[in-house]
Amino acid sequence: MRSTKAHWIAIFSVGILLLTLTIDATAEKSIVSSDFFVKTADGVSIHVHRKVGTKGRKVPVLLIHGTWGDGRTWDFPDRSVMDYLAEKGYDAYALDLRGMGSSDHPADYSTIDILNRVQDAAAVATYIVASTGRIPVVAGWSQGGVITGLLAASAPQLVAGVGFFSVPGDGFFVPPQFVPLLQNVVASGVDRYLPTPDVLFAIAFAIDPVTGQPTISPDAFATFASMSQPDSVRAILESVSPDFFAAALLPAWPKIQVPALVVDGALDPLVGKDRAQALLDALGSKQKQIIILPRNGHAWFLEDNFAQFLSQF
Repeated sequence: MRSTKAHWIAIFSVGILLLTLTIDATAEKSIVSSDFFVKTADGVSIHVHRKVGTKGRKVPVLLIHGTWGDGRTWDFPDRSVMDYLAEKGYDAYALDLRGMGSSDHPADYSTIDILNRVQDAAAVATYIVASTGRIPVVAGWSQGGVITGLLAASAPQLVAGVGFFSVPGDGFFVPPQFVPLLQNVVASGVDRYLPTPDVLFAIAFAIDPVTGQPTISPDAFATFASMSQPDSVRAILESVSPDFFAAALLPAWPKIQVPALVVDGALDPLVGKDRAQALLDALGSKQKQIIILPRNGHAWFLEDNFAQFLSQF
């Protein structure tokens, strides 16, 4: 088993790789892709996309997407996290949480909550350990980061390190302008919901304070919007519920002992510097690091301007 120091180097390296994301024009020639399904403890079929490079195998990395997305979040055209990790020798896996992408879709999305999505992550992590003999680093974005935290706290034997990308310590903040929208969704009684592109942009991206331009290009945002899908209202509400965080997450954070990396954009309306710092402070990890990108939003790893900050790392 890798030493604690080696675990820290592994998770920190993953974070830096994500932050220094640069696409190699020859990447596709040296990457092997595959797709498979695993069954969860409660019988749900979960789709997993895997990418492996030819430069040797480093620690496996399991990537967990956020609300309204699926595993394609990590394999985004022209800015694929999976491609970059695979090119650097990491064994990259991205799952579709239940109800999303190519995983099983229930007839009633009110059966989907964050806790049963932890079973999705556990099933894939168990597969990775069994098939590779190595414990993965698990990195989650937004709701995926909440799932990452619950997995690390409840099944530490499946997690070598954690990456929390745009994740708060005590619940996602709902900007005042979105409160009526959320109330209307609840009042409608629908079991799944996808906001309009304008709302998606306001949640995930931002306006660069230096250039005055959106942090993601129109073409890239159109791709992001086209990949977005209606998600479980129950899971969405749990993400913004102080009661859920108090019951499930606040006890979980101190239990996490593996090396941890927290990353967020300072312009993130749902999290931001203070909430990201609160998460870092709550973690039980002795080795932990926080990185705040001053000109980025919630979906910082999909935005256009990260390359301007490479000299910081």
